[in-house]
Amino acid sequence: MKREITLMEQVEVLRAACCVAAADGEVSKPELELIHRLANTTGVGKASREAMIDQALNNPDFLESQFRFLMHDADRAMKILLYIAAADGELGEDEEVVLRDFAQRIHLDETRLQQLLKRASDRCDQSK
Repeated sequence: MKREITLMEQVEVLRAACCVAAADGEVSKPELELIHRLANTTGVGKASREAMIDQALNNPDFLESQFRFLMHDADRAMKILLYIAAADGELGEDEEVVLRDFAQRIHLDETRLQQLLKRASDRCDQSK
């Protein structure tokens, strides 16, 4: 039986996504757009979202703790990111670029990423 993704897991992944996006010292526009979308889907407000991004950019301890979360179960983290990114029934090209970058940074195997992207795409197609 498939386990539902909890709101707490979604928020943890949002935090981790902020850290992955900030890992190079800045958050690009496509990364920021995906973070906004993830935050909206999970019900995280603007102030909290901006605080997460600020922590990711300026607090090495926050960054390290979130990478440990992602690296602990990269497959599950990526599933949640894809689930949230596709929540509106679309998985755009810009989002896919950011998700691929996230997957690379957390060392998710390319073959597994392809499988997860295909599954997310199929789910989007079914929701139309």
